[in-house]
Amino acid sequence: MSPEIDRRKYPRYCCRLPAFLNERKMQVSLCDLSLGGCFIEAPKEKLLPRGTKVNLVLSLPCVGPLSVTGIVLHHGTPARLGMGVEFIYFPRRLHLVYAKFVKIFPILEEARKLYQRLGSTARR
Repeated sequence: MSPEIDRRKYPRYCCRLPAFLNERKMQVSLCDLSLGGCFIEAPKEKLLPRGTKVNLVLSLPCVGPLSVTGIVLHHGTPARLGMGVEFIYFPRRLHLVYAKFVKIFPILEEARKLYQRLGSTARR
């Protein structure tokens, strides 16, 4: 078997952010995001068909709610079900706000790793 090829355009970052799908009808949880999209954890019965256009309201800490339109591209894997959503439209140039928000994730990742390293040495 050949290793799976990652075809993503942008790096993705682990997170746990609340969001609302399709005019607040369904609260969901983003478990990762990137500049171009996100992954929403969802059980099989809540998965929307591939190709479905969705409206999301992302709850960004320290920023506020941010609307985005996307398309469901995939349903993850059997071990990690959900919906991979590609962002296709941000109203009123809000993609600029989202891009600034995503830029904090590499710094947060560094802080998390440093905390884990220092935390493990502090327990010795």
